[in-house]
Amino acid sequence: MKKNILSLIIGSTLLSSSALATDLSSSTFSETVISIHQKIDKRIAELRDYASDESNVIIQGEKRFINVNGMQYEINKDNYILFDFPMPFTDETAFRNVFDFIDNDWELTWYDLGMVAVNKVFGNYDYGNGCLIEYGPEGNVSSPTGLTHLAIETSSCGLKEGEALKEIAFLGKGSKLDYATFGYEQEGDFAPETVAMTREKVYVGNVHGGFSKIERFDLKKQQALPAITGFTLNGVNETYRVVSDVTEHNGRLYVASLSSNRVDIYDTTNNDEIIMSLGTGSWSGNGFDKTLTHPYSVAANDNYIFVADITGKISVYSQSDVTLSNHKKAVKHAFLSLPESNSIYRNVKMEVVGNELVVNFDTSLTYVFDITSIEKGQALIEPKDVYTKTQRRNVYETTGGDVFTGSRAGQVELFPAGTLAFTDTGVVTPSTQQFSTYYDPVSQQEVASVASFDLAVENDILAMLQGRTVLLADVETLRVHQSNNTVDHSNDIDLTASDVTRTPLLFDGESWESLTQNHEIRIDRLLSGHQSTDKLEITSYAAQPTYDLTVEARIDKEGAWVQLGSITQLDAFSSFELEHSLKDNVYYPTIDGQQSVAIKGLAGLSYLPENLIDIRLTSKTDKFVQKITDLKPKWRLRFGTFSAGNWAKITPAYAREWTIMMANFAYVMNSPEFEHLWFNYKDSIGQGVNEFYGNAGPVDGPGGNFTAEDYQRVYDQFMNRGVINLGISTIGGGLGGGSTLGVDTWIYYSHYYNTGVGIIGHEFGHHWGSHSSSFSNQSNGLQPMTHDLHQMLIRRQSLPYLDDEINAFYKTPREEMYNTVDHNKRRPRPADHVNLVERYFAENPMSFAH
Repeated sequence: MKKNILSLIIGSTLLSSSALATDLSSSTFSETVISIHQKIDKRIAELRDYASDESNVIIQGEKRFINVNGMQYEINKDNYILFDFPMPFTDETAFRNVFDFIDNDWELTWYDLGMVAVNKVFGNYDYGNGCLIEYGPEGNVSSPTGLTHLAIETSSCGLKEGEALKEIAFLGKGSKLDYATFGYEQEGDFAPETVAMTREKVYVGNVHGGFSKIERFDLKKQQALPAITGFTLNGVNETYRVVSDVTEHNGRLYVASLSSNRVDIYDTTNNDEIIMSLGTGSWSGNGFDKTLTHPYSVAANDNYIFVADITGKISVYSQSDVTLSNHKKAVKHAFLSLPESNSIYRNVKMEVVGNELVVNFDTSLTYVFDITSIEKGQALIEPKDVYTKTQRRNVYETTGGDVFTGSRAGQVELFPAGTLAFTDTGVVTPSTQQFSTYYDPVSQQEVASVASFDLAVENDILAMLQGRTVLLADVETLRVHQSNNTVDHSNDIDLTASDVTRTPLLFDGESWESLTQNHEIRIDRLLSGHQSTDKLEITSYAAQPTYDLTVEARIDKEGAWVQLGSITQLDAFSSFELEHSLKDNVYYPTIDGQQSVAIKGLAGLSYLPENLIDIRLTSKTDKFVQKITDLKPKWRLRFGTFSAGNWAKITPAYAREWTIMMANFAYVMNSPEFEHLWFNYKDSIGQGVNEFYGNAGPVDGPGGNFTAEDYQRVYDQFMNRGVINLGISTIGGGLGGGSTLGVDTWIYYSHYYNTGVGIIGHEFGHHWGSHSSSFSNQSNGLQPMTHDLHQMLIRRQSLPYLDDEINAFYKTPREEMYNTVDHNKRRPRPADHVNLVERYFAENPMSFAH
């Protein structure tokens, strides 16, 4: 499936100054400068050709002029355009009128009736050692080969030390092609099996036995075209019975038809005219000569065509044999061994990636063949590698070599050319871009994509075959430049303004349906925000007001935090929405004031993905805010729909208190004391005797006593557990396991005093282990560890929440509670009570404190 490269993907990795010292300075940045240089050169040639026709020249005295886009310019005797000295000097209008393809990344300056163009991101004015383009109409520009009219320097193209540049791609607006698009009466008539794109057309193979054909869609006109139902060649009418694969390479469309026993080849440069067919049209015959027996997958490169059929092999044809005279007569060049290709029910996708042929089965089995040079013969060529569980349904290589893969989970990933490498469990190399959501203009919501059975890419459009639809999604791109330039930025965000919408959260009277459906709380972002294309939402899931806040943003979880504005006061449990847009290509100061960051590409976006821009609220004066900002646990809290058996329905009062308890629990897990206890478990909680152990019990071996690797692995899992569904249990303590975490009614007020968080730790641990493990054993492991540490932090008065008057849960009206309040549980721990954790730290003091 050969295709046009997404030029916007080039340089998608974060470009650091150290990386630029190697190959990036001579590739990504230089390519940008070379491209602009070529366009300038072409425009100058066009204008000179235009001026060579004297009817286009305006004579005024002894001077000659031409009109360019409504502006008049003088030209010299050789028809090179001259630029007047601009007034003011920074006015770029005359240059940009001529070279209208140069964007605002470039600074254009007058010099000796000509122009110097310098890229503001990675260029400089150090002539002879810079990264610039110079135009001189009199041919007096110095270059390595002598004087010339247009010179380019790329010797030091790159970022300054400490700067960074990143391009981020994501899926924007998506639309679906379905049965109605192509005029079918019902959904069952349209069974798309494969998709290809080229020359602004989409080709979809309908595998339905009664309606099998190649549907076509015009991307430019956004309408269906007449389908390819067959062709007539040499006086014979050929039709389709089960179109199993379509793919495109270098101006040719290859169509495998399983039941027609052919691979037809069309010329996409000539209105999809038929060229010829491989196979004889019959399943019977010599499979090592011309016959194809139920072919269901095809791939191609410049040299070969590869066809998989049910004979346990891949037939290889030479591109040189694709001629009209060889229609149904082409003899096979060679054969690749594919023993699993032995049934019409196999689902196979093939793709040429570099010098390899990658064959993916829907079972996640993957074959890789070296196709550098394939000798002619009938011996089956064995694969280079075979992987059993790559978790990839298909791969797709662009003309430039970048590779897209579709996973079984619905995510599409991008791998730069030459980096894709498989293992038995997936892919070794990290992808540079991941596509898992798109914007649905109908519902006006961000939607998760599902598993794609086939992929195609052209001109910033990604086509994904999903079920009985083809999703066409625009690939949007943002470029983020972290510069050493400093800027001033002052933006007071007034949340009391009349145009600001305030919404209370977890308020008394909020319905159970709303509580369980409308809230997801990031425990590390109790104070957070969300930036859309034109609105900023500020949200507080803190139980108390917060003050003196700075709104900070970071794009794509990398790079520097920047300042968006300041807030004097933020109410507890509230969300505010105001008109606010990030400005395109405008530099915002980093929080340390030493650099600035600009995002380019915002102006034309259809939407901003939910997780693209991370927003946090910080404070230099509010100690409470400092305690809840950037906690290491990355849990996402929801309120579960538990309502029967050993569960009670969540109510606003319980929900508010849950956020308080989980903030304190996360603070415990985030603390340096917890980390120390965990990685020194045997000497601390184990009292020099016991290791933490899994479900196998306190034995050496798998599932038993922890090793150093186990401690690190599980610690990371603790911090990155994911979604936790919170609820009210009525069983006498708590319930946990999977994503569930519930505790009983008395813990909602007793946790401020002498009990409670240990039970949260116990139920939290059930996500990993049983009562037979240290994860959820009552007398050892996570329960006493979190209980004692929580108690120590209460005594130190260092937890975020220490005052039970903040939410005053214990004052909740009786009719809104599931049990009476036992005020005996609201008594502080006796001053002379010292627990295990406190004794340990008294004997092993840490060098840092809260």
